Amino acid sequence: MQGFAPLSFLRELEWSIIKKAVLLFFIPIAFLNLSELSACAVDVYATGGWKLTINSSCLAGGAGSGLIESFESSLDASMINITGTSGSADAWRVRVRKSEALRLHGVALYVKRTGDGTGSGTISGGTSYTAVETSDVDFFDGCGDRTGITIQYKVSGISINVPPGIYSTTITFTVVGR
Repeated sequence: MQGFAPLSFLRELEWSIIKKAVLLFFIPIAFLNLSELSACAVDVYATGGWKLTINSSCLAGGAGSGLIESFESSLDASMINITGTSGSADAWRVRVRKSEALRLHGVALYVKRTGDGTGSGTISGGTSYTAVETSDVDFFDGCGDRTGITIQYKVSGISINVPPGIYSTTITFTVVGR
């Protein structure tokens, strides 16, 4: 940056949010259709992710100030597809959690659904930010196959006291019957 020397502890603090799909994991979930005695497999597949680089341009008021309060990804940082349901009446719930790899005091990670996607079923909830914890948290509900559901991320609580480095966590989306 021209005009001032960036603070040494803000050289490059990177925040990576990586979906299991980016790591080429696939999450098959079994559903039991209560109106029949057979089970069908429902698949959830997430693509995308978010990489945030925090540097001197993220200072709230220039040199000597703290960082801005929070950071948001693009509206479509990730996309979720839910397929293999037994039809538009097959109800499900998406839950979300993060790995325990991220242990930064005061830093919080949030997700929200920014699009309905397309498909034969319906979708509801999840349009406000939901805090992501290390155990499953209900995110949104739906039924039937839905593809192209867009997800946005938000991180808050990062301060200039966080040592430079690369910090990451894995976000896991799980589908369960409801």
